[in-house]
Amino acid sequence: MRFLADAMLGSVARKLRIFGFDTLYVPDTDDDYILKVGAEQGRVILTADRELFRRMTKEGAKGVLVGGTSDLDDIAHVFEKLGVSVDPSKIGSRCTACNGVLEARTPEQVAGLVPEAVRARHSQFWQCPGCQKVYWEGGHLGRIRDFARRLEGRLGASKG
Repeated sequence: MRFLADAMLGSVARKLRIFGFDTLYVPDTDDDYILKVGAEQGRVILTADRELFRRMTKEGAKGVLVGGTSDLDDIAHVFEKLGVSVDPSKIGSRCTACNGVLEARTPEQVAGLVPEAVRARHSQFWQCPGCQKVYWEGGHLGRIRDFARRLEGRLGASKG
């Protein structure tokens, strides 16, 4: 499943990337471009813009209208609509900044790219080959896993 999130859903796009979904985020463009890219690349367009959603429906593009109330609500709504769930093995596999697929790195390979204290405490690192951003399993990833559990709990509750 590949997504395209419009300007109103930057935080949702980052979380979808963290969950391993190929997610384009286009903050500074018009609706025509979003519709064109969504169709050309076979992406599910995510928007909180009712007018854009009406155009998507009219043009036959695949998309989901979200309420824009919270990331948890929006992602739960998207997953429910599309029958998608979080694959725990994919968490942390994409760059939150540019959507690139992360590659494993050793502490030696990230010397000079992360603080020495971080490099001394961690043995696993991942780097985006596109933007060169380096990631490691810190507190943020724990919060994302907690978010994923709450999301799965919400999805499970809606099925029962």
